Amino acid sequence: MTGWATTSPYGRGAGAFADGVRSGVPAPAVRGADDWFPEPEPAHLVPDFDIEDVLGRKGTGSMDRGTALAVHTVGLLRAEVGADGRTGVVLGTTSGSTLTQFGFTADSLTRRRPYFVNPAQMPFALMNSAAARSAGWHGLTGPNTTLAAGRLSGVAVLRYAGRLLRARRASGVFAGAVEEHSGARALLEREVGNTARLGEGAAVLFLRPASNGNRSAVAEVVATGTRLAADGEVRRALVECLRQTLVGVAPDEVWGLAVSGMDTMESDAVREVLGTRIDRVVAPGRLVGDTGAVGGVFGLTGLFALAERSDDAHGRVAVATAVDRDGMVGSVVVRLLGVRGVR
Repeated sequence: MTGWATTSPYGRGAGAFADGVRSGVPAPAVRGADDWFPEPEPAHLVPDFDIEDVLGRKGTGSMDRGTALAVHTVGLLRAEVGADGRTGVVLGTTSGSTLTQFGFTADSLTRRRPYFVNPAQMPFALMNSAAARSAGWHGLTGPNTTLAAGRLSGVAVLRYAGRLLRARRASGVFAGAVEEHSGARALLEREVGNTARLGEGAAVLFLRPASNGNRSAVAEVVATGTRLAADGEVRRALVECLRQTLVGVAPDEVWGLAVSGMDTMESDAVREVLGTRIDRVVAPGRLVGDTGAVGGVFGLTGLFALAERSDDAHGRVAVATAVDRDGMVGSVVVRLLGVRGVR
């Protein structure tokens, strides 16, 4: 990883996110306006993010908020890392823009025959809108992929990007995730029993092959792993996953941990494997809300933000874990090098 950028409820850019994580103070929660939720709940929204103001009027008339967040965040990073035309884009999501999907479906049922939907909305109702538009907007002609991995998106995009680089399908990869907030998404989350305060944002990492010998590397991906808790024993599945990814890592090498959930199960599983206490624990859910697919990448960038001001982080290991409600668990192990993100 040679760079990272975020657009989060703390603001635009890695600087705002890093300051927020280091302060430990949750980002403000506000009520948004949404036709799909009669009494909008407070949520951690990206402040002052008007699509036309940020990206301009051309090509944004029907753009959904999630796609705009992704396009903007990739743009922040692209300006710094010197990507060429063979650069790929791999973005994780839960299901794309729920609000656009709800609206397009409603129009197809309620507008007069022959169902005069807005055709300009159709591309943004598709799950791959954010990745496809980010690549087109910034002239990136390498592989372009969307992974519907939910809370395991951080693990999934790093694994996929690694395969692209090893196969020499791309010179570099923008790998990250995006999630927008809307009343439509809130309705679905409440329907499945999720009572957490929701959030939104985008986080993107830039990956290059390790053989390039880039001296400005942020971190090196050591291992990724996933498990399915088919028997419902989520903690046991996570412990097994961590044992796989932490093979060869001594307990005193682990500098920090990022967890996807707001309970203690994930950090307890890490302690069970390592037999030691980890003092630096980043829980994005406590700071920017449940950001769905972005939570895992926010966890990694949160660790990078803390490591930037730490004297003992260089060369040590950070661990990020993820647990999804369908029983999937995952973990990522990275070795911290330089850690500065795009300001």
